[in-house]
Amino acid sequence: MKNIASWISVAAIACVLASPVNAQATGVTKFSVSGIPVIFKPVRANDVVAVRMYLRGGSANLSPQSSGVELMMLGLTTQGTQKYSKDAFASKVVETGTSIGADANYDYSVLTLQAVKQHWAAAWDLFTQAALKPTFPASELELAKGQTLNGLKQLQDDPDSYLTYLADSVFYSAHPYAVRPGGTLGSVAGITRQMIVDWHRQRMTRENLLIVVVGNVSKADLTAKIASTFGNLPAKGGAALSVKGVASVKPDVLVVKRDLPTNYITGYFSAAPPSSADYAALRVATDVLGDRLFEEVRTKRNLTYAVAAGLESRAANRGRLYVTAVEPDTTMKVIFSEVRRLRNEPLSQETLSENVMVFLTNFWSGQQTNMGQAAELGAFELLSGGWQNMERFVRNVRNVRPADVQRVARQYKQHGTFVVIGDPAKINRGLFTSF
Repeated sequence: MKNIASWISVAAIACVLASPVNAQATGVTKFSVSGIPVIFKPVRANDVVAVRMYLRGGSANLSPQSSGVELMMLGLTTQGTQKYSKDAFASKVVETGTSIGADANYDYSVLTLQAVKQHWAAAWDLFTQAALKPTFPASELELAKGQTLNGLKQLQDDPDSYLTYLADSVFYSAHPYAVRPGGTLGSVAGITRQMIVDWHRQRMTRENLLIVVVGNVSKADLTAKIASTFGNLPAKGGAALSVKGVASVKPDVLVVKRDLPTNYITGYFSAAPPSSADYAALRVATDVLGDRLFEEVRTKRNLTYAVAAGLESRAANRGRLYVTAVEPDTTMKVIFSEVRRLRNEPLSQETLSENVMVFLTNFWSGQQTNMGQAAELGAFELLSGGWQNMERFVRNVRNVRPADVQRVARQYKQHGTFVVIGDPAKINRGLFTSF
């Protein structure tokens, strides 16, 4: 059962969740500006404006040699533009209360803007200068490379980070996701200013963009601003490539010897992507499993302080089991037993309804900010067949039945590839490969 601070808070928003169309998703429109798809949700309740400019593609558009270049490119966009020096840009950001950030993952990269209505014009100018007219100063590139390389060198020092790195490498071997968006020591060291300039020219085309805006602006103003800035980009070039899922997984375990007080363990299994009709049921099933593992492995048996079950939201998706354990074989037997129980024993409707209610509460709570809403709209547009499928997803979650949980648990929660960092003498390989 979920640990909930107050059932009153859950009940308070239950009436919202029960409505046919949640207020969070109303008023959204999608239209095209100069061939660029734009998703817009006007919000009049506050003066914050959230903008997310997506570059489609992610790892599929990278190679081992170019991994990290797109993230580096986006990170440098605020370090000097044709109109502003680095210091002038930073000063203007502070003066207007503007925030500009960047990120890159396996499916897309994003440049974000958070502004206030009172300085919307100035903030948009900063944002478009960063997106469209960065100068990529060589000195800033070298500084960014040094910081990134230091972080990559320290990757092995944190067992959890290194565990995830190894598990991704094993699970996505020979898949486009094998190329890390953040780069490697070799690829980052080889990034040059000319590479970034060329990458910006190749990838910044209208066919690659998606712009999502949530905030207190007008559609007419937004349309005019996008047309006069992003509308001047080339129409074609550097097109985003699609990826397929990991169809089959061979059960395996990689053990890395480390002298640690506990063993760090994770296992990945192939999972339904967000666009799949199975995704809602698998999300619920994984949430239920996570609760059960916490109760059985940590609370009742005191075998660990950290145990979890997770599900990603990737085009080529994966689920995850995770635990740290002094006695890994004993602990994993309990974890596998709970997976089998989920497959073979139907949930009670009461337990399922409770889980669904808490999940949806958290889902909508994550969209309390304008940027949170923009992030969900963008993710659904790119990975779930369209922003409007957010409502379908919520409806599907509400309609999950005990038999659906059993079905997806049997279909997906099996054939894991595991990675262990710790003591090889404590690892029964046959146990891990039996999953």
